[in-house]
Amino acid sequence: MSSFYAVILAGGSGTRFWPMSRASLPKQLLPLLGPETMIRRTVTRLLPQFPPERVFVICGRPYRDLIQRDLDMLPPQNVIDEPQGRDTAAAVGLAAVTLQWKDPGATFAMLPADHHIAPAERFHHALRAAYEAAQTNALVTFGIRPTRPATGYGYLERGERDGSLFRVKRFCEKPDETRARAFVAGGRHYWNSGMFVWRADAILAEIRRSLPGHHEELLAIQAALGTSRLPDILAERYARIPKISIDYGVMEKAQRVVMVEADFEWDDVGSWIAVADHREKDADGNAVDALSVPIDTRDSFVVSSDDRHLIATLGLEGVVVVHTRDATLVCPKERAEDLKKLIEAIRAKGLEKYL
Repeated sequence: MSSFYAVILAGGSGTRFWPMSRASLPKQLLPLLGPETMIRRTVTRLLPQFPPERVFVICGRPYRDLIQRDLDMLPPQNVIDEPQGRDTAAAVGLAAVTLQWKDPGATFAMLPADHHIAPAERFHHALRAAYEAAQTNALVTFGIRPTRPATGYGYLERGERDGSLFRVKRFCEKPDETRARAFVAGGRHYWNSGMFVWRADAILAEIRRSLPGHHEELLAIQAALGTSRLPDILAERYARIPKISIDYGVMEKAQRVVMVEADFEWDDVGSWIAVADHREKDADGNAVDALSVPIDTRDSFVVSSDDRHLIATLGLEGVVVVHTRDATLVCPKERAEDLKKLIEAIRAKGLEKYL
C-alpha cells in the first residue's frame, strides 16, 4: 500500500468549545482528551499505518504555522493551507489534485482532526479493508453502529452486501428524536462518521460529474502545482469554489458508495459533554480538570486552563464550568451544545475580543 495516504481535515474554529477554543486557537489545537492536542492524537494514531511522509493536513491559512509546530513529526510541506474556508467538498478536491499530482495512483483516507477512535489496531484493520475496496473505484465510508438515538449525527442506511462491505442505500440528515429511535431500533442505520477512503482519480471523477464548477477550478490549481504561480492561482481559483459539503455535493449523488461496518469505538467529540464522557469521574460523577473544591456537586464537568485558579462549587448538579484567563462559561449540561447562540450574543454586544 505504498500509494495509500492519510489526509486530515483540520478546518473550523470549534465554537462549541468556547471559551477555550478561539478564533486564534481552534478546537483541533486543544488538548481536550489528554496532554496531546486533538490533531496530534489523530496523527499519532495513524503513524503505525502510514509513514510521516504520507500523512497530510489541510487547514486554514491562519493556523498553518501553529499546526506545523504541533505536528513536528510531519514534513512541513505536508501541511496544506486553504486561502479561505470553502467547506469540505473543496478541501477534498484540493487534497485529491495535490496527491494525484504527486502520485497518479494515490488512494487516500480523508479523516477529521478531532475524533476519538480506539483501539487503533481495529481502526487500522478497517482502513486496510477500505483501501482494498477503493481499488475497485468505490467511494468508501465508515458506518458506526449507534449506541443511542443521537440527534446530532447524520446517518447512513445500509443496503445490500458488496463483497465484504455493504452498499450505502442513502445518506440521512440529522433526525429528530422519534426518527433517531426508529433508526436505532431498525438496525439498518449507522452513524455517519465523516471518514472516507477513495482513489484520488475516483473522487475527482465524481466531483466532475456532480460539481463541474469545482472540478474546473481544481484542475487550474493542479496545473500550477510545483510552479511559482501556485500561490496566486490557488488564491484566485479557490475563492471561486462555492461552499458545499462533500456529503451533500458528491456522496449523496455518487453511483457506488460502500460502507465499512466499524468495530472500533468512535466519537466525534463535538461538545463539552462528549469531553466529559471521556474523562475519569469522581464518586459523585464529576469530571474535573482544575484546582477544584466541589461540595454537594454531582454529575458536573469542571475544567480550567489555569491550574492556579481555584474553582469552588456548592450545591450544583449537571453543570458545565469552563474557566480561562479572560472568560468563563457556566451552563447546564443539557445546554452545552447550544453555544452557537451564546457566541452570536457575545458578538452582538461587540465583545469579539473574547472570541
